[in-house]
Amino acid sequence: MLRAARSRTRRLAVAAAACAALSVGASLVAPASVSAAPNVSVSCSASGTTHFSPGVQLWPRPQHVSYQGQDGHCNDNTQASIGSARITADFDGVTLSCLSGGGTGSGTGTIEWTTTDGYRLRSVVNLTIDRTVLNDATVSGYVTEGLFKGHGFSGTFSTSLFGGVGKCTIGAPFGGVKEAAFTGEYSIN
Repeated sequence: MLRAARSRTRRLAVAAAACAALSVGASLVAPASVSAAPNVSVSCSASGTTHFSPGVQLWPRPQHVSYQGQDGHCNDNTQASIGSARITADFDGVTLSCLSGGGTGSGTGTIEWTTTDGYRLRSVVNLTIDRTVLNDATVSGYVTEGLFKGHGFSGTFSTSLFGGVGKCTIGAPFGGVKEAAFTGEYSIN
């Protein structure tokens, strides 16, 4: 009888230790659980270079547009402790010209997050350029993979495409404006 009680006590101790280990393991993967949190709010500044192919000219032409961002500061209201992020994105078929600005289009992007502890995390985002007025584009979408999966994306980006019409005119014989700096901000909600 005493042996059965000791055996039962050991099984309970092993079960309690297993539960404790699972709890610790769950806390180590906390950033992944942020994706399911309903009140996610992260906003980041953005800057970098926009590339255009075949090149923006005076008359409208479809372009492949690629954003290559640099690390920008983030304000994080989640448990992920995001300190900075870098965004890259690609869009096809965006009709642009130096005189009238741009059009709409869709594409994909990647956000590489860096936590305040130095860990790197990633999100893949489906994106749509909803509206472009002169140099300013409004972009929306949602996270399809990685951190914050299922949450919405919104951003505004300003590309110094013009630099005066002279920049387009000078570039025209060589295929137009092929790259320009951009700034902006985006958020995940």
